[in-house]
This record gives sequence, C-alpha cells and structure tokens, in this order.
Amino acid sequence: MHDCPVCGYAMEDIPADYNICPCCGTEFGYNDAGISHAELREEWVKRGALWWSPVDPPPPGWNAAEQLKKLELKSA
Repeated sequence: MHDCPVCGYAMEDIPADYNICPCCGTEFGYNDAGISHAELREEWVKRGALWWSPVDPPPPGWNAAEQLKKLELKSA
C-alpha cells in the first residue's frame, strides 16, 4: 500500500503515473503539476474532505479527520 501524499489514504497503486486517489480524487502527474500536495490537501479539506470516487466506496468506518491526523503524524 502507498499513502496518498494529499489525503493520506492507503492506495493500492503508487501516487504517480496518472494514478488517481479514490479518496481525494488527485490525479498524480496532472493535478499536482505546479501545485504542492499541501495546497491540494487544503483545497480538498475546504471542499469538505468528502470521498471522491463514485465507483470505489469508502472502506467501512472511513473517517477523513482520522486519516488526516495519521498523515500529519507521519510528516512530523
């Protein structure tokens, strides 16, 4: 598993090569061209930190706030 650098979701694929995070919807290599992951995170949070994918449902018990806390702890 590979953590999304934007939202912290554990992705199956690496966050690169136009893979899309099902949680925040970031397409790596496109959405993050010219903008930082922190800026993308801020935008996602401002939009309500909602689950993005209409195809892949969130895992049971998914909680955006807890996911972000884990991401913050890893970067500290």
